[in-house]
Amino acid sequence: MPRVFAIIAALGLAVALFANPAPADAKPKPKPPQPTPTATPTPTPTPQPTTAPGFVNGIDISYHQGAIDWGRVAGASKTFAFVRASAGTLTSDPAYATNRAGARAAGLKVGSYHFGNPDSTANDALNEARWFLQNATIGSGDLVPVLDLEVSNGLGAAALMTWAQTWLTEVESATGIRPVIYTTPNFWAGSMANTDWFARNGYRVWVAHWTTATQPTVPAGNWGGNGWTFWQHSSTGSVPGVSGPVDLDRFNGSSLPAWLFVP
Repeated sequence: MPRVFAIIAALGLAVALFANPAPADAKPKPKPPQPTPTATPTPTPTPQPTTAPGFVNGIDISYHQGAIDWGRVAGASKTFAFVRASAGTLTSDPAYATNRAGARAAGLKVGSYHFGNPDSTANDALNEARWFLQNATIGSGDLVPVLDLEVSNGLGAAALMTWAQTWLTEVESATGIRPVIYTTPNFWAGSMANTDWFARNGYRVWVAHWTTATQPTVPAGNWGGNGWTFWQHSSTGSVPGVSGPVDLDRFNGSSLPAWLFVP
């Protein structure tokens, strides 16, 4: 009997061991997943865009550019074109009418310019102004006419100033709008004694300064403090629709204002 009791006790111990395994062999209960903490982003102020001064792009041309595909010019984001109408009292540009009509049909704003060829002949400035008006078509909605002044032909600064004043007054009287003066910084500083008279009397400047700089050199004390209106920044530009090099221009503003147009 004691042997039987011993066997029974041993069996009872074995059963207890199987029912309650040692802690080292027991399977640990999986812990529920803990959410990963996320950092709350610090709100940053929305940056306000800075608007850089805008430019309106255009070109100026003469018969030298040959046939022009004005539709492609307009498609290249050119908004305006100045077209040569005349030079001195002897030359009318043979491509003027074709260029003007083509540019207008393509939706560009068009202006006409005269290459001044001043001399000491009596009434030369008046005759050149009338020659320009005879050859140019300047209608309502056209851009302001332009006097291209870059040669003196030996005239001194005082005589050249009088010449320019006469030409500008005659054209303004006929068109109802004050013309723009196209010139170079060097010519104005030298041949025109860097006068600011025209700036002080309401004439705007189209400065020809071929440079990669962000701004041109502007004569007459930054044109009397008014700055440039148009800037011819290259004479060797490449524009779709124009074969060969062409002058590239900018208007100093994001759109063409009403005062630039013939009423």
